[in-house]
Amino acid sequence: MIEKNKDRTLVVGLGASGAAAAAFLARRGVQVVATDSSDNETLRARCEPLRDLGVEIQLGTENLPTDVSEVVTSPGVPPNRFSAFREAHIPVVGELELGCREVTAPIIAVTGTNGKSTVVTNIEKGLVACGLKARALGNLGLPVTRWIEENEEVDYLVLEVSSYQLETIASFKPHIGLILNVAPDHLSRHQTMEEYVAAKGRISDNQTIEDVLILHRDLAKWPSLQNTRGRLYWYGRDLDPSLEGLSLGGSSLTWRGGGGEWSREVSLHGLPDHEIDNLMGAAVVLLEVGVAPEKTVNLFDAPVRLPHRLEPVGQVRGIRFINDSKATNAHAAIAALRAVEGELLWLVGGEGKGEDLSDLVSEAIERRPVCIVCFGRDRAIFQKALHDLPVVECCETLSGAFSLACERAEAGHTILLSPACASFDEFGSFEERGDAFKSWVAAALEEGT
Repeated sequence: MIEKNKDRTLVVGLGASGAAAAAFLARRGVQVVATDSSDNETLRARCEPLRDLGVEIQLGTENLPTDVSEVVTSPGVPPNRFSAFREAHIPVVGELELGCREVTAPIIAVTGTNGKSTVVTNIEKGLVACGLKARALGNLGLPVTRWIEENEEVDYLVLEVSSYQLETIASFKPHIGLILNVAPDHLSRHQTMEEYVAAKGRISDNQTIEDVLILHRDLAKWPSLQNTRGRLYWYGRDLDPSLEGLSLGGSSLTWRGGGGEWSREVSLHGLPDHEIDNLMGAAVVLLEVGVAPEKTVNLFDAPVRLPHRLEPVGQVRGIRFINDSKATNAHAAIAALRAVEGELLWLVGGEGKGEDLSDLVSEAIERRPVCIVCFGRDRAIFQKALHDLPVVECCETLSGAFSLACERAEAGHTILLSPACASFDEFGSFEERGDAFKSWVAAALEEGT
């Protein structure tokens, strides 16, 4: 039986966000008990500063203390673990909600299946270039609760927010919410696309008439995402004239909405389609905070590109290598196949997410790679799905796939790592996977072979 203790808060999960939340609460005089199902040396070291703050730590247990008044959960903890707390009307929130209760600056929040980190970073860059103080954080890296302790004054806080974080909001309210795209991902957690879309749509739950929601034109097929009390703007290629927002026709951007209509020519040379879409979303945000059109379009001149996202990492014997380890789902891998020009050898595989691969297979058939090497836990699934293509091979590990691709490649070819899978069968993160790929390229460069 759950009994409320108004003085005690439970923090579940002691990763970066959970540890930050526990410290945040303890420094405010809250009695905190923090739990994690794991127990290892790294975790114990992370917990030592929390013990010094008076946090009660329980490691290596699935049992959750019940005499609490609020639960703060980490994004990776399945929501069904808290059914009893919700039935007892005990709030269950995430670190994002907890931290944003103390944020006074206007919040710009970005969500979507792919592209969030890059867009958030480009928005921050665009705001700073115009003389505004802005900070990008959230799911991007630094937890909000840890940032608050820095006492940094900003004009805008730019947050990357995931579906997991949006599941546990209560009062979180971005002044500007941007949804980039929605494609099958995390369905083991959300079960259906409808549930996944509903989680993304929560970004606008608490918006008022003074706020703004921005959607890519492809999201029109999900009417539930348009539920905002604020102004709704769209962006995309050849936007329907009846919709307010930012439209791209050829190389001309046209704005229709607040402030009247205008058009500007932009240089799109070398920008793949998905990057153009992402920059358009960022541009609408800048326009909505009052950045002049002539300064907004500067985003397209030198966009920020983050590591592990279509990252060129070297050339050996005339063979290019591109690290797109962040492509952890089919939607991202499709974008990579469309973006990389020339003859291609594609490394795909890892820990799949049970997605429908039909669109990815169609893109691969259209793209016709010179060779496809499937690797990792679910290599057989990808090999079977791609069986209609002429050259599909398998390797148990990414290292083996890399070596095989190098043997098959010739001068003028590109070897692309765009796995369409999570990395956890072989690596701790997509960053670790991408770094391994880059280290092998570096070794080949050093050998000169």
